Amino acid sequence: MKLPSILVAATLAVVGSVSLPGGAARAETLRLAHHHAVGGQVDIAAKKFAELAKDYSKGEITVQVFPAAQLGQEREALDLVNQGAIDISITSTPILDKLYPPMAATSTPLIFKGWEQARKLYKGEFGLGLIDGVRDNSHVEVLGFIHLGFRDLMFKGDAPTTLAGMQGKRMRSPENFVWIRMFELMGAKPTPVTWGEVYTAMQTGVAEGLDTSAAAGLDMKFSEVTNSLLKTQHMFGSMLFAMNKTKFAALPPEKQEIIKKAALDTGDYVDLEVNIPAENAAYGKLEAAGIKIVEPADPQEWRDAMAPLQAEIAERNPGADKFIEMAKSVE
Repeated sequence: MKLPSILVAATLAVVGSVSLPGGAARAETLRLAHHHAVGGQVDIAAKKFAELAKDYSKGEITVQVFPAAQLGQEREALDLVNQGAIDISITSTPILDKLYPPMAATSTPLIFKGWEQARKLYKGEFGLGLIDGVRDNSHVEVLGFIHLGFRDLMFKGDAPTTLAGMQGKRMRSPENFVWIRMFELMGAKPTPVTWGEVYTAMQTGVAEGLDTSAAAGLDMKFSEVTNSLLKTQHMFGSMLFAMNKTKFAALPPEKQEIIKKAALDTGDYVDLEVNIPAENAAYGKLEAAGIKIVEPADPQEWRDAMAPLQAEIAERNPGADKFIEMAKSVE
């Protein structure tokens, strides 16, 4: 009986994967998805990771990058990784709190004290504990982290440098518990506005202030509708390479090491060569555009105000308290 052509092709593919000699039998192709724009910070990271994986494996590992949500938005892509339909995604750390609740600690306001301290945390017990927790509670293997930097507050008019000056200010907030409570504890009035409408909300006075990274503030042209920036650095944005755990475990040990090293080295490259310089440059460009940049009169006052929120995040996400305290204890 003549076999259907599709079945013949599939059979030959399986036989070929087993019997091909040398490098062809060892070749791996991995699909990596992310939801950020082509050419942006995350896309740079994805392409660097693909480049390093290929170099370190001497061409035996190929990573195909699918940017701009081609394979799904952020949560969709992570779900597909967890299910094994996509090999790798680049995902914001707080998104993983549904798989491992202590991941919520990574979005806790004012526990990160600067790039050096944050990078030290993620490379140490803090980061390793998160990686182990995700692995033990999901079908995801975390390969490594990249960091997008700090968020500050921008305002129409002069930026308040004390909490007293925040009283009653209408601050743009996403529909998110952490942001809403953060602004409430600052004494401000959280005003939900979608990200795409923030410019108009500031222009028309619906909101008096917003939180953003300096780079995003520049990209979104918020300097046209604000006058000042308070350098609170109240949140530190991080993302991670999430790989399907079964796919990772199926790789030979030497290729597992290559993939992990590629992710680690990508993190260092993106932090040190791309994002830290970009953040510093963005502050200068905002000043050149007429934005007055100031710092809190007493940074500890702002940290103390966030203590109730830290407790609430820990209560909502069992196990997060350990990571919050770890972050606060590292200088």
